[in-house]
Order: sequence, then C-alpha cells, then structure tokens
Amino acid sequence: MPHSVPLSPSHGAGLRLMLAILVVTLNLRGAITCVGPLLKTIQQEFALSATGAGLLTSLPLLAFGFISPYAAPLARRLGMELAIFVSMLVVLCGLGLRYLPGTACLYLGTGLIGIGVAISNVLLPGLLRRDFPTHLALVTALFSMVLVTVGGLGSGLAIPLAEFGGWRFSLVAWAGPVVLALLVWVPLLRHNIPPVSNASASRSLWDSRLAWQVSLFMGCQSTAFYVMIAWFPSMMADLEGISAARAGWILFVFQIFVLGSVMAVPLLIHRCSDQRWIGVGCASLILLAYSGLYLVPAQAMAWMMLMGLGAGGSLVLSMTLFGLRATTAAQSVALSGMAQAVGYTMAAVTPIVIGYIRDQTSSWNLPLLLMLALGAGQVVTGYLSGRELTLQR
Repeated sequence: MPHSVPLSPSHGAGLRLMLAILVVTLNLRGAITCVGPLLKTIQQEFALSATGAGLLTSLPLLAFGFISPYAAPLARRLGMELAIFVSMLVVLCGLGLRYLPGTACLYLGTGLIGIGVAISNVLLPGLLRRDFPTHLALVTALFSMVLVTVGGLGSGLAIPLAEFGGWRFSLVAWAGPVVLALLVWVPLLRHNIPPVSNASASRSLWDSRLAWQVSLFMGCQSTAFYVMIAWFPSMMADLEGISAARAGWILFVFQIFVLGSVMAVPLLIHRCSDQRWIGVGCASLILLAYSGLYLVPAQAMAWMMLMGLGAGGSLVLSMTLFGLRATTAAQSVALSGMAQAVGYTMAAVTPIVIGYIRDQTSSWNLPLLLMLALGAGQVVTGYLSGRELTLQR
C-alpha cells in the first residue's frame, strides 16, 4: 500500500508490512532447495536420466531468468500487492501439482513454483524501495537474511522430513508457509493500487549502461554462487579426493559465512556515500577464492569461507542497488526484473557450460579459469554499479 510518508520497519504499519514481507520471503527458496538432497530418490522413482534430473534442478533458475521481465508489467496491471498474492497462489498450485504422481506433474509443478517465486523475487525489492526508502539498507538486509536462511533450511530439512513422511511429504511440506503468507497478505489487498507508470520505462532500461552494470553485477555474483552449489562436491572429489560428506560440510560452512556477510555488509552500505568499494571488495573476495581453488585446492575450506563473505555481501548489495539506483518504486521493480532476468539466466546457463567443458577436457582448469574471468568482471561491474548515480526517468 503506497504511503505518502516513508514507513519505519520497527513499529506501527511499517512493522506489520515488514513482517508480512518476511513471511512471503519464507517461500522464495525452501521449495526449490529442498529438491537437491532428494534428487537421487526422485531420479529413481521416476527413472530420470542425469540430464532429466539436471533439468529438474535448473527449471526454477530458468523460470527466474525468463519470467522476471514480466513481473513489472504484471504489477502495473494488478498492483504490487495483488501481483505478489497471485505469485504465492502460483507457488501453492505448483507445490500441489508436484505432489501428484507422474513425471509431467513433477516438472510442471516445479516450473510453476519457479514462476511464482520469480514474480515475488522481482516485486518485493520494489515494495521495500516504495515504502521504506529511508531504511532501504536495513530492510533489504532483513529480506536477504531470510532468503539465505530459508534456502539453507530447505536443504537441511529435506532428508529429516522425508524420513518422517516420505519424499513427497518433504516436498509438499513447504505449502504450510505459503498458506501462512497468503493469510497475512490478504489485509494488504484492501489498499492495493496499480502504480501509475509509463510502460516504456522498463523497456528503456535495456538501453541504460547503469542498468546493465547493475544487471551484470547481479549476474556475476549469482553465477559464482550457483556454480559452487552445483559443482563444488564433484570438483573437490576430482581435485583432492574429498568425500561428498566432507564437501557438504564445507558448503554448510560456506552458507554460514554467506549469512554472516548478509548481516554485516548493510552496515557498510548505510555508512558509505556510494557503494563502489563495497562492490569491489565483495567481488575481490570471490575472485581470490576462485584463484585459491585453482592454485591450492587443498585449502578449500579457507577459500570457501572467503567466497561466502564475498557472496553474501554481493547478494545484499545487488538487492539494495535495485532501490538505490532507481528514482521511483516502479523503476526499482523494472530494474529488479531486468537484473534478475540477466542474473538468473547467467546462473542457469553457466553451470551447464561448466559441466560441458569439464566433460570435454576431463579437467577443471578451464572451468575455473572461466570463473576467474567472471570474478574479474564482477570487480569491474561492482565499481561501476556502485557509483552514486541514478537511472534517468
């Protein structure tokens, strides 16, 4: 609901709105990350090939990439509150469909979950920019912290829930938070107003250098994160003979450092007049970590700690830039849509490219060199997108 006076997330209507946003955020990762630990079971149940299993895990990211540009037009047509409500209904339908027997239901349900999540991914940062412009770093940090935490919980709870009620129960259990989100969001629909916006504004962003700098920074940081999630265990098994259990523990520690950075970096964003050196610093940590994995893979734990610090800071900075570089909430949503389309498309495609290069060369040298190049690109785009500039109206 638009407010003429900026809200505070610590009391009154601002607190209620912030809590509602965080409840919706509970549903933006868990229903996706719960699939990974159950993938072998699902693969056996449906007799999926390795390619089919890979497609299942890639579908949400592909949906993020393809659907994100359409979130802003949807919000202009329906209003942001109603569009977010609809996105949660789509996620709920996807969860229900994925519970049903049949390979088609499995894939269609996963695709619907990705579509619903993609819409809220784009719109929630715009909502934060609209209603909390004077507390943007703080509220974006809270949003990012819940995003990262629930992503980890999705992976961590998948097996215990499957042991309790079966793998289908583990997947459908995330319908509970969705229903809760729908219930807490209903009161906001009374104040839903489609924003007045020029439809050409979002299209013009694709001609903006600043919008591309923000988008490529988002793409490089997303790619660095998802490549590690997809390939780190296999990479370490090949390079150092590290077991899957040990690699999983290292990734867990990585996620802890991601969360710590998500909580710490907003303090720097709040204190700095621009974000150039924050972007460069976070990107440099990722670049250093990939350099370490290339040169001294035996110290993988240390390198992944560094990467976690860089990845968490890069994530929260990316989300904050959607608001800082925009002059209006509608423009923030459009920038969020563009950046997430570019970012998640890169994050979906690059792990596939990494796998192809690894298969063709039987080596991790070229894949790691590719990631080093992307890390260098993130350093550059971190500096450029961090300048104290805003998009033209």
